[in-house]
Amino acid sequence: MQCNATWSSNASLAHILNLDNWYIPFGSFATATNILCVLVVLSKKRMRQKFGAFGLLSFGDMLNALAMVLLGSVRNQQIYDNSFVSLSSFDCFRNPWPYFFILGGQLPAFVLIVMGGERVIAVFKPIIYRTYVTPRTRVIANIICVALSILSLLIGIFSSYLNREVCTNPACSIIGSTGRLYGTFNYILIVPLPFLALLLNIAAYIGARKLSASTNMEREMKKALVSLVIAALAGVLSALPNTMLWGQETYWNVPGLGYMYIAFCCNSAVDLFAFTLIKKDFRNRLLSLISCGYLNRRFNLCEETKTKARRNMVQNVPNNPPAR
Repeated sequence: MQCNATWSSNASLAHILNLDNWYIPFGSFATATNILCVLVVLSKKRMRQKFGAFGLLSFGDMLNALAMVLLGSVRNQQIYDNSFVSLSSFDCFRNPWPYFFILGGQLPAFVLIVMGGERVIAVFKPIIYRTYVTPRTRVIANIICVALSILSLLIGIFSSYLNREVCTNPACSIIGSTGRLYGTFNYILIVPLPFLALLLNIAAYIGARKLSASTNMEREMKKALVSLVIAALAGVLSALPNTMLWGQETYWNVPGLGYMYIAFCCNSAVDLFAFTLIKKDFRNRLLSLISCGYLNRRFNLCEETKTKARRNMVQNVPNNPPAR
């Protein structure tokens, strides 16, 4: 189906160009921070085992930030080439950003649920956690998150094909590219799941604080705090803006709502700062990576932190020589 009608006036095009000029630098910055997070996690086997879910979260946020860059740059080029015209829903998927927005929105939401669930099990069911939550289990959970995101993307493409006779605006949002039904399904995933993850992390953090007086829960409190900060920022910077964007031009029409995509993009950049401030071993490894080891040697920074159990094991080793 051909949909080549001119969609907007010169004033609207000027507004879109202004938005795109904001999307490109913010998206580029968020993409760079998440690439750095992924490199830190992949740099060592110990980091991959300990921060595997966080690396996958950063990868999903990187896709979301990259979608912002592609949206701004490609759409600007279309405006300058006078090809910014109305398209069918299926033709919108010829643009690259709908793919990245779907994967970059849903994959972090699934990973946040996994991280929150792991913290709840670690605090309230420590025996089950030590027995069943192994590196292999974490890898399987991460693979499931990726598989669910890819499956959802395939459903979105099929929904777009079913709506191939529907003309939509050239902005090619997820709802415009796939139809209202799948677009609503997408927002159901990326809006409530971060809030659910936030509730899980709040419960884990409160439980760890209560149990810290009687058991060794200091490490779990720190882990729960990191997940709590990331989930809280995801709820504020991602879930709320997407709720407003879902109903734009259908249930309400708020001027300048396109700027809320910047908040959605800023959420993709918080991972690096949250882990750098709270996780010491991640921070030291990051400094070692960006300085090629110079800062670690200069300030005697240790990239690995021993647990209390490990330190106690070392301290309890007797110094007496074995009897002959």
